[in-house]
Amino acid sequence: MPVPMIVFTDLDGCLLNHGDYSYEPALPVLDRLQKLQIPLVLCSSKTEAEMRPLAEELNACPTIICENGGVVCWDNMGDRTVLGSDRERILEVLSVCKEQYQFSSFRDLGVEGIVRATGLSVEKATLAANRYCTEPLLWEDDETRIESFREELQKHQIQLTRGGRFWHVAGETDKGRGAATAYQRMTKGCDQSVTSVALGDSPIDQPMLEWANIAVIVPAPDGTIRLDFEHPRKIIAAFPGSKGWAEAMTRVLDDTISTEK
Repeated sequence: MPVPMIVFTDLDGCLLNHGDYSYEPALPVLDRLQKLQIPLVLCSSKTEAEMRPLAEELNACPTIICENGGVVCWDNMGDRTVLGSDRERILEVLSVCKEQYQFSSFRDLGVEGIVRATGLSVEKATLAANRYCTEPLLWEDDETRIESFREELQKHQIQLTRGGRFWHVAGETDKGRGAATAYQRMTKGCDQSVTSVALGDSPIDQPMLEWANIAVIVPAPDGTIRLDFEHPRKIIAAFPGSKGWAEAMTRVLDDTISTEK
């Protein structure tokens, strides 16, 4: 009988190791989730084009949450729900902002420029450029003008967040809203309570972890914990990356199944 649970997971630095992007240590737990018929929903800053092959490789749920909760892609047939602002709206606003500020967005860079800026292959850069509701950009203006740029975007209900190399422009949404939207549709008509589990490693995952019934924090590669918030059922994984992901999920599953018995 299926266990009434849905697992929402971040990818980089969480289910996928930082550096080599391996998920091998998690394979036994991924297999266990399949046998228990527990959906695994991938949730990442990556695009649908980047995530879809991985979801199929992992035999994960066809529903995936992309671009940091900006879009929920329900299947591989084009059924999508955009949360916040769509990319064309964002690009319209950025076009106006270019009259005052200096920056290069992915649209400006093109695939060749993304390759130069990231070191990605042409194939991967093409996938990264295929966006629905976010736009990364390289800031080329004075750093002191960032706040006025942020305020200008907020006038249009668009937010600016700092990533690693890039700044990210998006509508007013996050991974928590993406997970809640997916959960609502996936559990519609269900006659029993379904436990939500969320796993993440960085502050951008916090809205999703705070929303979930069970929040699992995976340490950074150096072992530090980058998230600090109150939660009634918070678990700290014992290791970074996929090894920690597997260890913590094993605890969650063991506790859940023993409670059901």
